[in-house]
Amino acid sequence: MASRRQNIQRPGQPFNLKLYVHIHLHSFFSSLGRLARAPFNFMMTVGVIAITLSLPAGMLVSIENLKAVSGQIDLTHNLSIFLNHTVNLDKAKALAKNIESNNKVAQTILIDKQTALEEFRQYSGFGSALSSLGENPLPHVIQVSPVISFNNPAALKSLVIELKQHPEIKLVQMDMSWLERLNALLHIAQRGVTLITILLGIAVLLIISNTIRLELQNRRAEIDITRLVGATHAFIKRPFIYSGFWYGLLGGIGACLLVTLSLWLLDGPTNALSSLYSSSFSISYMSFGSIMFWLALSVTLGIVGSWIVVTRHLNDLEQ
Repeated sequence: MASRRQNIQRPGQPFNLKLYVHIHLHSFFSSLGRLARAPFNFMMTVGVIAITLSLPAGMLVSIENLKAVSGQIDLTHNLSIFLNHTVNLDKAKALAKNIESNNKVAQTILIDKQTALEEFRQYSGFGSALSSLGENPLPHVIQVSPVISFNNPAALKSLVIELKQHPEIKLVQMDMSWLERLNALLHIAQRGVTLITILLGIAVLLIISNTIRLELQNRRAEIDITRLVGATHAFIKRPFIYSGFWYGLLGGIGACLLVTLSLWLLDGPTNALSSLYSSSFSISYMSFGSIMFWLALSVTLGIVGSWIVVTRHLNDLEQ
């Protein structure tokens, strides 16, 4: 049959744009109509694709919300500078102003040792023991708030090294282990979402490929007839590729709807929890760019999966 098809002579004719668009539109909508004739199987496949893609999409939105939560954490006063005991109050004030003039520092607050002693006496419960001391053992303390661009581990470490150059400073203390752990966890989560997206993308590709393969088997007689009358591979492929497009598009829309519905269900409890902590945090939904990305990804997977299967099927028929 392949040799007979190769002997068919196709009449040459000029390219007709209007006819070309008409053929594509006919294949575009007729492929959807053919899928709608078996709505149960069609919706089952679309549902599986939607659930598969909603998992990485939901995880990505969750990571973005976690980043928003971490961004609202108050990072002020995360550097405490303890001065030498020999530094008097005037020198401490001058040093605080000098540090605040640094473009890496947003604000400095000087806590003189007498104020610190009174606060310690009030909250520690060792008032009588402190009264027996001959002198104040506490030093002056400068609390430093770095600018927003320096609220990351590497920048804070460089700022600490720079501050230690002052001879009046005895110790620079910062508690940033939680920040390093949070950044590490978010980094691992991003890598994990990327890996899961790749794996589930391959799963969607296989789902669509298998669905198109079954449709090819059901329409094998129709394909043989069209090949006998001289239909090109592009003509035969076109409706199946558009079917893959519809599977990908509707599956992507379903995935975005599932993620949005899940976030909507979590919005109320999240707002109630944030109000208990006097926070203004609220869940962020999928952005327009994120929705377009997942729709483009799902459509691409549908087209590629259907093209691979149809091309291989036609090549096997030619042999």
